[in-house]
Amino acid sequence: MAYFIGLDVSQRRTAICILDDDGAMIAEGTALTSPSDIYQWIAKRIDIVLVRRAGLEAGAMSFWLYTDLAAMGLPMVCLEAYQAAQLLKTQRNKADRNDARGLAQIIRLGGRFLRRVEVRSRSSQEARMLLTMRQYLVGQKIGLQNSITGLLKQFGLVVRRGKVCAMTFRDGVLSTISQAEERGVFLRAIIVPALKLHDSTCAELSTLTRHLCGDSSSSTCRGFIYLRAGHRRQLRGRFLRSHSQSENSRCHRRRGRAVQIEA
Repeated sequence: MAYFIGLDVSQRRTAICILDDDGAMIAEGTALTSPSDIYQWIAKRIDIVLVRRAGLEAGAMSFWLYTDLAAMGLPMVCLEAYQAAQLLKTQRNKADRNDARGLAQIIRLGGRFLRRVEVRSRSSQEARMLLTMRQYLVGQKIGLQNSITGLLKQFGLVVRRGKVCAMTFRDGVLSTISQAEERGVFLRAIIVPALKLHDSTCAELSTLTRHLCGDSSSSTCRGFIYLRAGHRRQLRGRFLRSHSQSENSRCHRRRGRAVQIEA
């Protein structure tokens, strides 16, 4: 006797369905979305040793549940969310209990039919989270710069932005505000709060960047440093190569037309 378990995960509770080899229902119910609670719910109903596969969809909480349940001894499988969603559409009623049943059936099929998702290590997840948060702060910085310069531009005040440090941008904005006050345009009370938020965002962004580049042995750090230092040179090299190739092709076409005219 072997058992197959489907887990439909939500933020608060997880629907659990246990099937046997023939697809017959052994037990179903819900437990709190916690690895210990899910494991205890399963252990009270069947022998954990007889579990052949237990699976859940790839999602926001799948890494936490997958790693902890696998450490407790469950043979876990992480399913591709698209494949699972398409197969679950065949069910008549959409409910957490029915989704758990469908996931258990998909797990029972097994073999090459399953599209498994590779669950990365904890260090990889931490590096991904660091990159995601840094990218979010970069977007916040650019959005604040665009908002500040856009408001000033309505009064004919142009401030340099883009690839400048936070201090240079701050000095340029304050100097522009002073020039505007000489013309009778008072914007300091409106712009300065956004400028302070921009400064704090740049400070936190610098902290994350230093943390990212602190470990020179990390492959993530090496890739990040390569993108920062060499991406522009790489793009410039590609542009020059494409430009030279287009120039050569134009020269060949001109020479061909000249030969035809002479003939």
